[in-house]
Amino acid sequence: MLECDAMDAKTYQPQVSVVIKTYDNSQRAVRGFPMLKELLVTTLRMLEAQTFLPYEVLVVDSSTGEGIAEVLQQYGPVQAFRLRRVRLAMECFSYCHAMNVGVQEAQGEIVVSLSGDATPANERWLEMLIAPLADPKVAGSFSRHIPRPGVPIAWAEWLRLWWRYRSKDTSLRQVDHVFSNASSAFRRALALEIPFDESLAEIEDYAWAGAVQKRGYWIAYVGTSEIYHSHASSSAKTLWRMLYYVYLRAKIDAAKPRQRESD
Repeated sequence: MLECDAMDAKTYQPQVSVVIKTYDNSQRAVRGFPMLKELLVTTLRMLEAQTFLPYEVLVVDSSTGEGIAEVLQQYGPVQAFRLRRVRLAMECFSYCHAMNVGVQEAQGEIVVSLSGDATPANERWLEMLIAPLADPKVAGSFSRHIPRPGVPIAWAEWLRLWWRYRSKDTSLRQVDHVFSNASSAFRRALALEIPFDESLAEIEDYAWAGAVQKRGYWIAYVGTSEIYHSHASSSAKTLWRMLYYVYLRAKIDAAKPRQRESD
């Protein structure tokens, strides 16, 4: 792991497309946790308040109904950036496919990925997130995740967030493939050349980070770019998913030597 040199974010002003992957979960929302429609409004307000404004915001909507469309219509015109909805049939949904659709539809040179349940924690979230990409050797960057205020979470979720996102520093990673599309930024041209692997049900972001690192790029963890992103799962379910992700990552890592032998 290499420490990232201080960067002047104000001198780096690329055209940025923010892609929000969401759907209307009103019928099966978790009690005590905001619905995705509510979080979308909060996220749009935070995006309008950013010190660095995106060129456009694309909402990739995989709902079966028109709930998200109604939210966008009621939200009203936005002066700060272009706002548009991209329809994605629910039967075609996967995290990887939704991300690839967003990349294809985006017009900015930098694509910023946001999950529907992830909200920028402050006005400098985007400015800090894209700063490492001023270095052409950096392929992508991702944010620090912190618990959503006022929403109770299990002790295992606290442990998960502390273990992975406890650092408030920024670092460049050449070997560690950890990368999170819940809040990330990456070069659109590179994501078109190396799409997110749609054969993977999950951790497509981890696999993509490994693929670009293999080409000599770095991945940046940006501790100063914070998002509210925590899950309401029980401790038992959270621990099970943590172990499952360890298994998936090991499976991806084990496949790399065989891929090199076949190249």
